Amino acid sequence: VGADTGDDQDFIVTLVRGLWGAGTLVIVLGITSGLLVSRNFTRAMTGLTNVVASARNGDLTARAAVRGAGDELDQLAEGLNDMLDRLDRSMSAHRHAGDSIAHDLRSPLTRLKARLESALLDMEAGRGDARQALRQALEDTDGVLRTFSAVLAISRLQAAGEAPNAVVFDPAGLVGDMTELYGPLCEDKGLEIASDIAAGLTVRGNPAFLAQALANLVDNAVKYTPPGGAVMVRLRRRASGDTEISVTDTGPGVPDLDRSRVVDRFVRLENSRNLPGAGLGLSLVAAVAQAHGGRLELGEGPGAYDGSGPGLRAALILPAVA
Repeated sequence: VGADTGDDQDFIVTLVRGLWGAGTLVIVLGITSGLLVSRNFTRAMTGLTNVVASARNGDLTARAAVRGAGDELDQLAEGLNDMLDRLDRSMSAHRHAGDSIAHDLRSPLTRLKARLESALLDMEAGRGDARQALRQALEDTDGVLRTFSAVLAISRLQAAGEAPNAVVFDPAGLVGDMTELYGPLCEDKGLEIASDIAAGLTVRGNPAFLAQALANLVDNAVKYTPPGGAVMVRLRRRASGDTEISVTDTGPGVPDLDRSRVVDRFVRLENSRNLPGAGLGLSLVAAVAQAHGGRLELGEGPGAYDGSGPGLRAALILPAVA
């Protein structure tokens, strides 16, 4: 019995040729893809290496290119860029802190020196009060130290980018204690101070920094509110879920055009030139708010009261705790 095997042999030959062709194509594509991947990887790594080299040489403005592929190289580039951003902010904050301290401490130190020299001349001439001169020198020195501490606190917060030693806590006690602390001062000045504190709220942050920020807000309200006015401290939850700590007064307030710049360092408005301070109170509050992922909002108060107003409402907004 015979059978024609020509078709089978042709099929086998065709199959073998196809396998060889496919294998050759796979090898060529594999080599080509490998070369492309290797070139892209080498190019990306070269870019990262150049950025690191630039940063080591002091150029903190260099940034790695993010290709948008979402792979490990992009994650590495984003992490490197974030690290350089933090380092650049830290260095800028320290440079700015040094410039700010040197600029703002020059005047009080010069004034202190002049007063001491004047007191010395008066004492040598047989007139003047040495005790009063020493008291004034101590007050000037305290002002210099407060300015120095405030600038350093702002710089550290801005450099860190987040509040250190953050914990989850109920701010009701902090707000109540601060209102009670400023009660006697308001009573001496003829002001009315009250609080409206919601219970059961939680925030995540550094209690010491938040207490300092709230103290600055209340202190500003007491300082600028004339006798017979009122100060309201309020703790509540917003509809968005954020926690709001606000201080409202019946003082002169801040004009709309000045609210964006009054939080800058050493900015003082015309109506506060004759009052003590260095223009750092709201700057520290804004830095604390930013470090906690929040913000500082300035708005109009309750309106004019006894010929003064319209007052100021300063609100420290903190994000909701997940």
